[in-house]
Amino acid sequence: MQNLFILGIKHSGKTTFARLLANRLNVPSIDSDDLVLDVISPLTVRDYYKEFGKVSFQEKEIETVRAYIERQEKPFIMSMGGGAADNLGLIEVMKSNGLLIYLKRPECEMLPVILKHGLPAFLDPDDVEGSFRAMYERRNSIYEEIADKTVDMGSYRDRRETLESLIEQLGGIIG
Repeated sequence: MQNLFILGIKHSGKTTFARLLANRLNVPSIDSDDLVLDVISPLTVRDYYKEFGKVSFQEKEIETVRAYIERQEKPFIMSMGGGAADNLGLIEVMKSNGLLIYLKRPECEMLPVILKHGLPAFLDPDDVEGSFRAMYERRNSIYEEIADKTVDMGSYRDRRETLESLIEQLGGIIG
């Protein structure tokens, strides 16, 4: 099995299903945001992004993901931050070190899930729906273009059923 990088829109289930899949396949699982948090602590990802900006955050993402990859001796599954689509350097690092798996969820379901956790910095408070729609369309297009496999997650309700669907859709990729 190759390293798998799990991509998707914020709160699409990347971390949850990366962990479940890794558990099933008996390989390590890590979230790229956790790697960044280890470096920027005590700030949160959101606070760091607000204070130091997008470029600085993206550089930290690339540095920490690259360092993790270099330390690994066996395959792993890494869930990526929702903004990975906007980080060309990170995309290059992922592409040269594994397969990119896009967990696609319906646009209409994503905004309410995201807003349950507060308004993220990447959305315009004066046009939340419009800015989300534009972001979703742009990132979705990028993810579909760069992904080695796009997995239609649909409107999942049951984690076990969704995991089985994910495994089925990944087929030969995971052996």
